[in-house]
Amino acid sequence: MSSAAEISNRLHNVFVEVLEDPQFLMDPVTRMGDVESWDSFAHINLMLAIESEFGVEFDSDEIGNLLSIGDISRALHSRLETTER
Repeated sequence: MSSAAEISNRLHNVFVEVLEDPQFLMDPVTRMGDVESWDSFAHINLMLAIESEFGVEFDSDEIGNLLSIGDISRALHSRLETTER
């Protein structure tokens, strides 16, 4: 089982890579639209990259509702807990 810190670090790396922003800061309240490069196209790419990185899947309705880093992180942690059982 991965630690919360490891998951957070890996998630941060996905954001940095997809948004092409090495200075990206992970803040749970940051929402899509708060970051110039995080548009709807980048959002889909982020979610696909997160699914690939962590071996999880989100349905399209869920993806449409995961609009902040906090939302994404909580959903990911929940999915990983379910997957690891």
